[in-house]
Amino acid sequence: MSEPRDLDNLLDDDVPPEELDRLRRVDALLRSVPGPPPEVPASLSRAVTAVASAPPRLWTRRRALAAVALAAALSALFFGLGARVAGGEGFDERAVVQMQAAENAQGAAAVLRVGNPDESGNWPLRLEVEGLEPLPRGGYYALWLAKDGKYGATCGSFRMGEGETTAEWTVSYRLADYDEWVVTAYLPDEPRDTERPWLLTADAEL
Repeated sequence: MSEPRDLDNLLDDDVPPEELDRLRRVDALLRSVPGPPPEVPASLSRAVTAVASAPPRLWTRRRALAAVALAAALSALFFGLGARVAGGEGFDERAVVQMQAAENAQGAAAVLRVGNPDESGNWPLRLEVEGLEPLPRGGYYALWLAKDGKYGATCGSFRMGEGETTAEWTVSYRLADYDEWVVTAYLPDEPRDTERPWLLTADAEL
């Protein structure tokens, strides 16, 4: 931007001295005011325009579902950390599985701890269960691996007393071949082919 012209070049010679002094004071005052800012770059103008015209981010169903999924993942993470802290010493856990009670076993709960396999592919298991009723003499509970809603391979048996029961086994199955953990009951003098309901279940994915 060019400098303003000098006041003497703008006035005629017949301006009275008093008026000339007043005009010079006004001119000096105007010159002391900062000039206008430089031209705004075109790139900055386009960026501001783009921000102003961008549509608002709506709380869509997809965003809501993502938030729910995140909350569920965090909840599962904190539960797993708590279960690991509560677990017994000397058990090298790979996964902590919370088993859910079926309608016919309300009040029961179980945590299945799956250890890391050894060099031969054997998996250590620890089941901590409570709330299942003690069975008559000769009866017992069993932990199974299931596939597509059918019993697949038995992992071990246990009996319930008062309070919590902990049982440990080692299995050599390929766990990836199954999709569910199952706890069921065997009553004394009951035929082996009796249809047994599932009492506790959990996904077998590690």
